[in-house]
Amino acid sequence: MSFDKTALPLTVALALALPGVAAATDVPPDPSRPTTPTTGAPTNPHPPTSPTHNTDENPTNVQAPTDEITDEEILMVIETISDSSAEHNRRVQKSIKNRRVKKFAENRVKHARAAKKRQTAMHARHKLKPKSGPVDAAYKASMDETYKDLDTAARGHEFDLTYIDDEIQALTNIRDAIDRKFIPNVDLPELRDELNTVRAQIETDLKAAEAIRVALRAQPAA
Repeated sequence: MSFDKTALPLTVALALALPGVAAATDVPPDPSRPTTPTTGAPTNPHPPTSPTHNTDENPTNVQAPTDEITDEEILMVIETISDSSAEHNRRVQKSIKNRRVKKFAENRVKHARAAKKRQTAMHARHKLKPKSGPVDAAYKASMDETYKDLDTAARGHEFDLTYIDDEIQALTNIRDAIDRKFIPNVDLPELRDELNTVRAQIETDLKAAEAIRVALRAQPAA
């Protein structure tokens, strides 16, 4: 979006931007136009409100994408997510002590690998070429940043709890990306079905992770 950078005196800029400010400024009235009375009922008691934007702080319309993303880019992102999830959860298993947490990590690997297998078959079946670029790179970097605190977590209860906290954050971020970014932009019906399948599995994993976190927090740290 471009903006007109022509400078205006502050009082004039405010008068143009805000209703009713003109009467309170020192700008002299234009003698060729009638003076607006300063008393009595306002001429427009119900001014139109500004449109509500869809933001993270104000998610009023999650189906309105802020920018476009192609099916090839969506497929690339979800394959990147599947690969990153499988690799991360496979790698951390050797550092996890709690058996329930370790089983959760094993399941996350299975779910991610199953998703990648479906996605690979889909792009072969429809002759799609997953398009790598800044979009999937940004999601990969975001996931890496989410897991970064595991590098300094002490092995044992602290590591297990940190891992579960990170998985909850990662799963939530993926779910929100599907809702806000991918589904509003997807065209291929089969890819839409895959996104819904991934989302359903994420919801299941997210509930399991939240239950584990409650149990871990109830345990005293060793």
